[in-house]
Amino acid sequence: MQKLLYVQLGDQISDQIREGLYKVGERLPSVRELSKREQVSIATVNTAYANLEQRGWIEARPKSGYFVRRSSLDAVDLPETANLKPKPRHVSINELAMEVQRGASSKTGASFCAAVPDLNFPISKIIQRTYVSQARAGVTFDQGYDSPEGLYELRKQIAKRALEAGIRVGVDELITTSGAQNALALALRALTKPGDIVAVESPCYFGLLQMIESFGLKSIEIPTDPKDGMSIDALKLALQQWPIKVVLSITAYSNPLGCVMPNDHKQALIQLLQQYDIAMIEDDIYGELQFEGHRPKAVKAFDEEGRVLWCSSVSKTMDPKLRVGWIAPGKYYAEILHQKYVNSIALPSLPQSVAAQVMAQGQFDRHLRQAREAYRQRSQHLIDLAQMHFPSEMRASSPQGGLVVWFEMPKKIDATDLYYQCRERDVRIAPGELFSVTGLYQNCFRMSFAKPWTLESEQAVAMIGQQLKEMMMKS
Repeated sequence: MQKLLYVQLGDQISDQIREGLYKVGERLPSVRELSKREQVSIATVNTAYANLEQRGWIEARPKSGYFVRRSSLDAVDLPETANLKPKPRHVSINELAMEVQRGASSKTGASFCAAVPDLNFPISKIIQRTYVSQARAGVTFDQGYDSPEGLYELRKQIAKRALEAGIRVGVDELITTSGAQNALALALRALTKPGDIVAVESPCYFGLLQMIESFGLKSIEIPTDPKDGMSIDALKLALQQWPIKVVLSITAYSNPLGCVMPNDHKQALIQLLQQYDIAMIEDDIYGELQFEGHRPKAVKAFDEEGRVLWCSSVSKTMDPKLRVGWIAPGKYYAEILHQKYVNSIALPSLPQSVAAQVMAQGQFDRHLRQAREAYRQRSQHLIDLAQMHFPSEMRASSPQGGLVVWFEMPKKIDATDLYYQCRERDVRIAPGELFSVTGLYQNCFRMSFAKPWTLESEQAVAMIGQQLKEMMMKS
């Protein structure tokens, strides 16, 4: 029995992809172009492309056309898990970290160094309109200071959204903060004193390492799998050897690996917290930025004793300039509320009201669906470009959410030298040495994919690849 015409056309294209005529990430002919070339109807081409998309061969990108999608056979090798012997160490990465952070706000060139969301989605205009309408209406301006706990309506909306992470938390169990970083800082101040040991992932987001440094704490790096997150076995071994005070982790789409801790690991982690009678600070700032399916459960969802302090914000899902975050401190509620009061008394009410109003609208969930798909496509395009331009020995993380990709190069590459070379050409990356206090990851770097791709940013990736290849030849 002869195959239908659209099936024949689809098989022809998939054979061409398999044979390498079309590479991963390459744009396929437009519907009209293929219709004319193959002398078939536009409807036949549309059906063939839809069938190929369903089979996982290609993907549609809004206003761009159809592109070859990565198959399991084309997957890039994941970075290797660091071979660590965990030991508490003082942190000192401040100077380079601040240099990278300043470069993130550069208005020129191509910046891949900051995990900042794309602020050109329609939600930005909704936030602006809500801000103006709330301000004109005089909302929150007749009450003096907000309560130390934070705006009630915002906490109500956070409690509703927490259910998606498997967390059942009452409005009166939440405290608003000036972003997630502030929530984490309040938690560390409440739970530790100078000289205490904090267990962190390795590699670990350098902003957390800076915070640990500023508080006079020591960090102990726990090996982290690029797929499953912090090693529970390694953490258990470290707990047996060292008086760790608190565990600090990004368990959903960690920065920089983009890994997600499986639920059974989260349950095992809770058991360790109970066994050693310690607390955990959970940074869940990327939890709602999954590429597909449901958002992961938080570790807090498995916590029945109030040991997990759940922290997050709208900085990655709305706009970091709102500076609106929160913490569910569990049994440490009184300590956190006191820390917030002595440090800031209360937060500005207007940004909290704006965030609450936006959360309450259906547009916010529509925005998240749009952002997730856009970030999925942009992350794939970054890896596709890296495959085209970076050395063949490259390894890369395979994030299923979040905003960043972690690249591992051969040991002969010094990513800090690469950072300075790229900076001279007005291109910014985040060198790997920032993500460790033990001198690891000198051959690694992190890149953000949040912004829409342009010819300039694609050329910047090609330039990074050229620099890497030149470094390989010289070494």
